[in-house]
Amino acid sequence: ISGGVAFVSTLLEKTNDSKMSDEEEPVDILPAIKTNCLKECPAPKAAYEDCILRISEKGEGDCEAWYFDMLTCVDKCVGPKIFKHVK
Repeated sequence: ISGGVAFVSTLLEKTNDSKMSDEEEPVDILPAIKTNCLKECPAPKAAYEDCILRISEKGEGDCEAWYFDMLTCVDKCVGPKIFKHVK
């Protein structure tokens, strides 16, 4: 068991050896990348927004398929961009 404690201590030391000081908070860049990628997906976004309008007028139904089409487009854009920032 003491070997496990040493391993965890070593792992924590390596984790804390980053270039960031203890006072700095890491910045999550994913929301900004997603926002930029949403701009690159105008057709799926427009189809989803049109669906929302239709549903709000009818009062029933859902736009799940259009939502996932939009998310798929955003995810395809986000993937290559986010991994440029991963160490």
